[in-house]
Amino acid sequence: MPRNRLIYVGVLVVAASALLYIGGQIIRTIEWFLPWAAGVGVALILFGLFVEMQKSRKPKPLASDTAATEPRTTAGTQSGDHR
Repeated sequence: MPRNRLIYVGVLVVAASALLYIGGQIIRTIEWFLPWAAGVGVALILFGLFVEMQKSRKPKPLASDTAATEPRTTAGTQSGDHR
């Protein structure tokens, strides 16, 4: 790094302007694609909402089905026996 503050700021300005120029050139080459990309994004959001609505229509499994397979027992549990 240069010790002179003016050289340091000059290097930063040149680097920033070069990167902005390159970014502008890239944007010019792909600007036709941006509306299509936005349309694909909106379509994906709508499709995701449709899928979530279909999931909520399906019946959910009851919690009592799993409780019937594993009976809960409290025998043998004492107040001092906490693990």
